[in-house]
Amino acid sequence: MKPINNVKTALILIDVQNGFKHPTHWGTTRSTPECEENISRLLKAAREHNKKQGVGVGATSDTVAICHIHHRSIYQDSPLHPSAQVEINGKLVEAVQPQPFARPESGEPVFTKNVNSSFIGTELETYLKSQGVRQLIITGLTTDHCVSTTTRMASNLRVVSRTSPTGELDEGDIILVSDACAAFGKGDFDAETVHRVNLASLNEEFAQVVNTQDVLNAVFG
Repeated sequence: MKPINNVKTALILIDVQNGFKHPTHWGTTRSTPECEENISRLLKAAREHNKKQGVGVGATSDTVAICHIHHRSIYQDSPLHPSAQVEINGKLVEAVQPQPFARPESGEPVFTKNVNSSFIGTELETYLKSQGVRQLIITGLTTDHCVSTTTRMASNLRVVSRTSPTGELDEGDIILVSDACAAFGKGDFDAETVHRVNLASLNEEFAQVVNTQDVLNAVFG
């Protein structure tokens, strides 16, 4: 991890949408109850940093590129289909809409997908490269599906890598925030096990897996 003033950084929020509040569709247990709070903390830190720069988001190497990824399923029985609604606090709301704390602000791009990867069928890769991003901070839902797929593809596509004129590869940094993503139970495996095993398979191979406080200290310091 590198301090925010030393490297162009992007904060990625994956599928932080109302549909994941469905009480049964995804599973009856979920890991990381602090996930949303930690995403909110990181989002607040990035926005406060950008405001201090006094310029638009993404306008200089000193600002954080805040990117929102929203899933819109092509399957009508999915809670993330554009027609779906979910009940939250006694009210029916559009399931594809972002959770209130994660609503995009002016200047924060939204990329819409209908598969697990945030890079397939979107302009995310092009945007990150055009902004000169060399460090990704990845958060969102769910650890074993869209978060894992996006993290793996970010590494395989080398979206934050650069090759020097002499052919040397500088891979940049991909940071996956362990307590700012979450998984649901699968089969005989409880949610925390699914979450932790998926993080373990990604760590040091596709990303640096760290916690929210580590990112706040080392990156936003």
